[in-house]
Amino acid sequence: MKIYIVGPVAGGKTTLAHRLSSLTAVPCFSLDNLVYEKDASFPSGNRKNPPEKRNKLFHNILMQNSYIIEDTGRPCFAEGMSAADTLLLLEPPLFVRQKRILFRWIKQNLGLEPCSYRPSLSMLKAMFRWSKDYESGADNLRERISPFSNKLIILRNSKEIERYLSSFPSRTSLHTL
Repeated sequence: MKIYIVGPVAGGKTTLAHRLSSLTAVPCFSLDNLVYEKDASFPSGNRKNPPEKRNKLFHNILMQNSYIIEDTGRPCFAEGMSAADTLLLLEPPLFVRQKRILFRWIKQNLGLEPCSYRPSLSMLKAMFRWSKDYESGADNLRERISPFSNKLIILRNSKEIERYLSSFPSRTSLHTL
């Protein structure tokens, strides 16, 4: 099972990846952790990995028999879309994403939710801008996933996500097979 989850910021990608991983015992990976590594000496709290390191880490994931990866669909990871058996696009409405962005930022600032960057005001503005870029198509994600329509599943709300998750046997039943 090779699943690549894409979508806009605050679309629920990480949450779904963890739920799927828990349900199936397949490891999940956030590609943000390949692009950035924590570094307190940087104003953002992290720094970009050199492309060579990022690409090596990414190819190590792709070499595994099974994985769940989640990302905003960055062009540098297009090979993952091609290698995946299933491409999931999470596409909740804009107002849901905006609410999630704001609540995430508040929780991170209160120390109630971990994050790999400093939850600054400029980061909050960037997240709203990235969400708007997805909405307008300026991020070109829909264009990048269009060649994979044969393995694309679009999930727009919690009901569709729950229906998708119910198609997997639970870990308990997997062990009894």
